[in-house]
Amino acid sequence: MAHYLKRTDGRNVAGEGRTIMGVSVRRDIPDTVVFIAEEQRPGDEIITQAVYEETLASNNVWIDANRQPPPPDPEPEFSQEELTRLRALLNQ
Repeated sequence: MAHYLKRTDGRNVAGEGRTIMGVSVRRDIPDTVVFIAEEQRPGDEIITQAVYEETLASNNVWIDANRQPPPPDPEPEFSQEELTRLRALLNQ
């Protein structure tokens, strides 16, 4: 049976040695992670599915609000004809 869980000591501790089926780091509270796992361990706090989904939704809103613009396109590569003309300029 899957459990909806929360930890406040970081994402890596939550997944240490067990399979995590869904995970989300709380953007508003550093080192807090909500996740779904088959096994509950010491340090895990049981939460409801609604709390888990609320965290996912709030993180999606945060990500959309803080989205970085895509990097600029790299300069296009020169064609063989352009390279030939540039080499000719260098040889003058």
